[in-house]
Parts: sequence; structure tokens; C-alpha cells
Amino acid sequence: MRDVLKSSIIQVSFVLILALLSYLLFCKKKNGFFNWIGLYLPKNREWIISSIVLLAASFLVMVGPLILLQYFGEITADIFYDKTISGQGLSINIIVIILLKAVIQTSLSEELFFRGLIGKRIANKFGYLAGNITQAIIFGLPHGLPFMIIYQKYLFGITFFITTGLAGYLQFWLNEKKANGSLIPSILMHSIANITSFISQALS
Repeated sequence: MRDVLKSSIIQVSFVLILALLSYLLFCKKKNGFFNWIGLYLPKNREWIISSIVLLAASFLVMVGPLILLQYFGEITADIFYDKTISGQGLSINIIVIILLKAVIQTSLSEELFFRGLIGKRIANKFGYLAGNITQAIIFGLPHGLPFMIIYQKYLFGITFFITTGLAGYLQFWLNEKKANGSLIPSILMHSIANITSFISQALS
């Protein structure tokens, strides 16, 4: 657990420092770092119902293709194996590790980087659609490419790139169109999806 805690702190700190440096160097309107990056509570509750709908849609988009590809032998369980949690059950130690990995190491770090630092900056410069499409593509690449490069699972890699990119696109839409630019909805959605995924690994 100590290693997971350390890596989680390092990862989120790196993203925050990178974002802060970008803010100090390039932000001409000093309206506050947290407002600039999107770390504030939404000003309305319109995003809540949309989040529930998008979370359900994201599960279908992500899980459906995985089940089909696993059924046809395109992917195996070892691809997703995580030695810290896979098959370990749900002890207090494993639950803490899952929360660190799901919320801090992945969800918070990735939302700050992809939706906040990349998406918002490009959207401010070139418009919402350009920002959303760009961040979605960049978000999908590190999720799909490793499976093609390391495991030579090209169909799965391309599929995972598309599905994660689509999920990223929907999350950016939710933040910008329903939550006044706040990252809170996508952080919550991302966290729930990751917690569910890690729990299934721990129980497998």
C-alpha cells in the first residue's frame, strides 16, 4: 500500500505542478488557478441526472466490447492483471489501495490533465469542439496503444482507444455544458467507473 500511496501522490503532484506552471506562464487573466483548471463545485444541479445517464452509457460502451472480445479470445485476463489487487479479495488494505488507484492515481490525475489542462486550454483557444475532440483523442491513445505495442492485440487496442476516447468526449461535454466548466462531475464518473473495475479485479 505504501508504494501505491507514494506513486499516487507523485502522479497527482506532477500534474498539479505542470498545470500551475502553465497557469503562471500563460494565463493572462489571473482569475485563480482552481477556476482556471476547473477545480470548483458546479453552480447548479443540472449535471447530476446527466452524470447518471452518461455513467450508464459509459459502462455499456466500455464493458460491452470487452465482453465480446474476451468471448472471441481477443483478450485474456492476464492483460488486465494487477498484482496489487487482482484476486486479493476486499480486505481493508485492498479497499484503500483501490481508492488510491481509482480516485487519486487515475481519476483525479487524468481529469486534471486531459479535461482540465489540455481540453480547456485548446477549447479556450480554438473553440469547444476542437478542445473536446483533441483531448478525447489524446486521452484514448495511452489507453489503447500499450495493448497494441506490448501485447500485439491490435483489434482490442483500437477498440479500447475508441471507447475510452468516446468516454472522455462525453465527460468533457458534461463538464463544460452541464456543470459550468467544473471537473467535479467527470472526476466522480471516472472514479466510480474505476472503483467498479478494480473491485471486479479484486474479486476475480
